[in-house]
Amino acid sequence: MRSDAMRFLGAFLRNPRTVGAVLPSSRFLARALAGNLGLRPGDLVVEYGPGTGPMTQVLAEQLGHDIRYLGIEREARFCARLQERFPGLPVHQGSVEDVERILADRGLGSARVIVSGLPFASLPETVQGRVVEGTRAVLAPDGEFRTFQYVHAYPLRSARRFRDAMARRFGRFERSRPITRNVPPAYVLSYRP
Repeated sequence: MRSDAMRFLGAFLRNPRTVGAVLPSSRFLARALAGNLGLRPGDLVVEYGPGTGPMTQVLAEQLGHDIRYLGIEREARFCARLQERFPGLPVHQGSVEDVERILADRGLGSARVIVSGLPFASLPETVQGRVVEGTRAVLAPDGEFRTFQYVHAYPLRSARRFRDAMARRFGRFERSRPITRNVPPAYVLSYRP
């Protein structure tokens, strides 16, 4: 959507360290990241940084009657847009650094799936660390965490630092082939306890 692209570009220009991209993710990256989750009744899906909702759309298609969802988004304009597009899906305006408190305050328990659109390679090390720790704390023992890294950013020190931190806390890791139908191309990273 053209208006979503403009919202995204505006948010990036205002705060490039937390938005991290100039355009929303493509439907191809959204499907690779948020598709085929094998959700079951009672599962909780948490989405970090849903932005304007490309991953949320794919998640919404998989949410059955007994599957819960919570988006955590920092940008107020994105939260408003998400509520317009997905009125039945709750979105918390705040930082994923506080994921443990947010889930506890809402009485949601552990997440079976966490899907992240956060720009981990551009986040400061302390923020990366808090997000990784919080993610590990709230992810169910049989859960899965999915995120992506742009191909050009994958070898960067900050991207490696994030993957190293994840490797210390999670037992299984998979990386997809490059999703080339995205600007820029990206890998999907999957972690399990």
